[in-house]
Amino acid sequence: MHITGRSAAVTAVIGGLGLAGAFPPWSAPWVAPIALAVFFLALGNRRMRDGAVLGLVFGLSFFGPTLWWLSQSIAPAAWAALVAVQAGWLALAGAGSALVRTLPGWPLWTAAVWTSVEGARSSLPWGGLPWGRLGYTAVDTPWAGVLAIVGVSGTGTAVALAGAVIACVVERASVRDPAPAPAAPALVACSIGGVLLLAIGARSPGLGGGNGAGLAGQTATVSIVQASVPGDGTDVASHHREVTRTLLLETRQMLEEAGPAAPAPDVVVWPENATAVDPATDGVARTALLAAAEVSGAPVLAGSIVDGPSSSTALNQAIVWSTSGPQGRYTKQHLVPFGEYVPVRPLAERLSARVSSIARDMLPGTAASPLRVGDLLVASALCFDVAYDDVLRTQVGRGAGLAVVQTSNAMFLGTAQQEQQWMVTRARAVELGRSVVVSSMNGISGAIAPDGTVIARLPDTVAGSTVVEVEVRTEVTPAVRLGWWPARTAYVVGAVGVLLALARRIRTTRRP
Repeated sequence: MHITGRSAAVTAVIGGLGLAGAFPPWSAPWVAPIALAVFFLALGNRRMRDGAVLGLVFGLSFFGPTLWWLSQSIAPAAWAALVAVQAGWLALAGAGSALVRTLPGWPLWTAAVWTSVEGARSSLPWGGLPWGRLGYTAVDTPWAGVLAIVGVSGTGTAVALAGAVIACVVERASVRDPAPAPAAPALVACSIGGVLLLAIGARSPGLGGGNGAGLAGQTATVSIVQASVPGDGTDVASHHREVTRTLLLETRQMLEEAGPAAPAPDVVVWPENATAVDPATDGVARTALLAAAEVSGAPVLAGSIVDGPSSSTALNQAIVWSTSGPQGRYTKQHLVPFGEYVPVRPLAERLSARVSSIARDMLPGTAASPLRVGDLLVASALCFDVAYDDVLRTQVGRGAGLAVVQTSNAMFLGTAQQEQQWMVTRARAVELGRSVVVSSMNGISGAIAPDGTVIARLPDTVAGSTVVEVEVRTEVTPAVRLGWWPARTAYVVGAVGVLLALARRIRTTRRP
């Protein structure tokens, strides 16, 4: 099967739009491997240059709709710039995929190339953008449990491999008199068998699906509190006092409704930016946090913007509060460029007046240990952190039995960003084999079970609270034990494939 001319570009567009459909707001995750197969069929046996062009077309068609929330919430120019950068990465994936297409067993090499590019774009530039990764699409699919074995990166490799295998089968079936390829059938069969084994194993007890061996049998009672933001709901900074007062009021009402006979929760969770000022120096914010700890009779985990070591810096932190004050803190590790800090500030200020509104640059935290919250060890992530593989996984590997994500994505109210982040969080729950509690400013707050199912979810935009009973686990999933190795293996395989293909091309060119 060979798709020619403009048909290849149209096919790449269809593939890109199909992959966008795997993510919210469309939420059809099973489409992902099919969309990849369509793209790989468009590539065919083309040259690297043509592969790059088709990869760019595919990337624009995918990231354009997927990241449209940037245009809605920030500016069309920001959306266009980020889509162009991310599509550029997929141009590289297209070129690499076209190059390794000449190798026996090309589906395996292609999947590794895709994962390698996905890893690069999740890191570069300025921390990258790990949005729209294939592994996230495993949520609500029969292969969701693969996340517990090889993590988000490894699951993304499996999805890409499945797409490449589908394309390979379609191509072979379309040839009228196919000659048997010596290595590809065996490799494809092994690949499919491996993916199926992973899926079956991941749905087994103790690996992220259902209750199984290795669980401590312990539960925790968590109170989740969500705020509301006056006006259109997007400007937290201008209404930060009202936000803090609302959170305290909701906490009091929640406990009054529970009644004096109800046991105290193990922890009360407030969202990121629960106080937009440093409670160490702001008496109003500190008083509210101490009052919340006193009235609840439990530790309060609340997000605060804390003064940095200089007047031009700040820290985004999750702080554990008791009636005696702060007991522990986590500092956000992965900051949003041009949102929480400004790279190349002198140049950026010349290009955009909006940059000057970011008066202080936030400083990133380092690899964290779990927070001690009463009797619990809690893995903490703040908003954008949850999209990165290292933050929660490291803390779970260090003993955390429960994960908490605090977010203040009020800026994206009414867009697909919030549902996309919820999808990412559900994928993390399965990957880690941990219950995940989410407290949002006014977006999506709730609780997720270790198998990714939703335990509770609060209504959007309005203040509210809920009390949930969640599992606290001690065993770690294979994905946590393996850590970076599934991704690193794909990187090595991808690099080897590119080198082998280049060597083959050089030998072919030198032949008389």
